[in-house]
Amino acid sequence: MAKGTAAGLLNDQQAQSVFKHALLRGYALPFSVMTASKIPDKRAVLVDGYAGRGRYDDDTAASAELLLQAAAHARSSTQVDVVLVERRRSDYRRLSEVAVEYRQTGLSVATFHGKVQDHLTEILARAESAPLFLFLDPCGAILPFAELHKLLRRARGARWPPTEVLLNFSADFTRRAAGVINKDLRDHAAVPMMDAVCGGPWWRQVALDAHKTSQRGDWESAAEAVVTEYARRLGAATGMKHVVVPVRRQLHHQPVYHLVFLTRSEYGIWVLGDSAATARRAWLDVVGPGNEPPEGTLFNLAELQQDQEDQRAVEAIKRNLVKLAGRDGSFKLVQYPQAVLGEAYGLAGDGLVRRAGRELHKAGTIQIDCTPKRVRDWRVG
Repeated sequence: MAKGTAAGLLNDQQAQSVFKHALLRGYALPFSVMTASKIPDKRAVLVDGYAGRGRYDDDTAASAELLLQAAAHARSSTQVDVVLVERRRSDYRRLSEVAVEYRQTGLSVATFHGKVQDHLTEILARAESAPLFLFLDPCGAILPFAELHKLLRRARGARWPPTEVLLNFSADFTRRAAGVINKDLRDHAAVPMMDAVCGGPWWRQVALDAHKTSQRGDWESAAEAVVTEYARRLGAATGMKHVVVPVRRQLHHQPVYHLVFLTRSEYGIWVLGDSAATARRAWLDVVGPGNEPPEGTLFNLAELQQDQEDQRAVEAIKRNLVKLAGRDGSFKLVQYPQAVLGEAYGLAGDGLVRRAGRELHKAGTIQIDCTPKRVRDWRVG
């Protein structure tokens, strides 16, 4: 994952929401329609396990309503059942009001009060024989590893119907817990909580080692090392592929959290990467370039910075495609989403991949079948 993938607005609450909501908006609908098309009753299930109020006070859609909107947009071809869970009573009451609005239009919407882990059995029952996408975005520690493993191991190794998850792994909490360990305060409440999240105490030494070798002497590298190993372990335990996306308030800030995505499909990895690139552009439109423009500048520095980044991404993708062509000969791009994009994963969307492929094909560097509508279905060789 390209380390520059980030998100944020100037307001703290918005800073933690704009990127993940844009990503969710871009991914939930394709997941529902694509996966449900493979089963007879054309049905998918979307779950928000920490749904909050569902909608902000200014009527902006929060995560829960974004899933409801995806279900509404899909209804002409797909039945999408939405399950919303919220622990806080006051937020649950507001969430229920939002859910009623969509239920009255004919959508299947279930709301539950309490902890998401208390409703796992019913969630899995509702998703029997249907694709399941879970969005888990707590304001703190994520579900214990054992609970997530139990949830994600359904049909372990099977590719259909798929189960996918996008979860918030708090970098702030990781840094805090690592700092406690560094001070040898092992009785602190954060330590056993982090042990449960990670499925054991392995994270302690990983965090300390990363901090010790960090050039800056901060805890950013520790948080990154822990979430990277966490995603690898959860993926291995459930037979799933994983992607880690850092989310920041500002371009050069430490991540507030990392989004961890797990899937068994290369298509999922590809579409998530395209959605992340789109989300990042939405974020850049708000926060602007990484540095203040010089006084009296007559051009849009943000646009110039984006153009330069796009060109670097296109050149990187071209190098990756040439390397893959030399190694594998003939292949569909979607077979190797992370190898095709490399460090541009999460930064470059389908448009830049299309641009890179066409430039290579026109120059005669490699042969690419550019006729399929979706660039992920283009074939090299």
